[in-house]
Formats: sequence, C-alpha cells, structure tokens
Amino acid sequence: MARLTVKGWADFQHYKDRSPPWIKLHKTLLDNYEYQCLPLASRALAPMIWLLASESSDGSIDADVKKLAFRLRTTEKEIKDGLKPLIENGFFVGASDVLAGCKQDACPETET
Repeated sequence: MARLTVKGWADFQHYKDRSPPWIKLHKTLLDNYEYQCLPLASRALAPMIWLLASESSDGSIDADVKKLAFRLRTTEKEIKDGLKPLIENGFFVGASDVLAGCKQDACPETET
C-alpha cells in the first residue's frame, strides 16, 4: 500500500501524539508562490488531504486513489488531476506509485 506524506508535517502541527479535531493552516499560504501557482483543483484538494493526514501521527495517508475519492466524496479523476501537481511540486512525498500503474514491463539490458 502506497503512503502519501505531507511535506513538513511536523512544522505545521503541534499535536504530535494524537488525532486533533482541527489542523493549523498558516496564513503564509496566501503568499506561498508555489502553492498559489497550482491549479485551483490542487489548491482545493490540499487542505482536504491535510485533514486526512491529521488522522495519523506522521502526517501520512493511504494514497489509494479509489479510497481517497470515497473519503473526499469526489471522483478518481478529480483526485488524480488534483494530486499530480501537488506531488510534482513537492507538497506531498512518497507517492511514486500513486498516480499511474506501470504501462510496460521493464526489461534490464543484458550484455551479449
């Protein structure tokens, strides 16, 4: 099972050992250039994933797209479209196999 972790989670939260009823959302996010350059769908999805991440002690979530779509009551396509820019821009880490399955078999080169 792939896990997705919020980059810098420990910096955002002061509840370290329990699932808080709320999360901190710093107003500096308004002036975060990288965040504001994200597509609107990604900016809307990020706080929802942060809320899910608050359920774990390390700020990680199960990155299964189908499960995320259910939890956030949206479509798998919307999750994939919103997550991709967030991962590409480093807002979430550890999600190498979240967005797409392997399209071809990798065959290592051999010397002949």
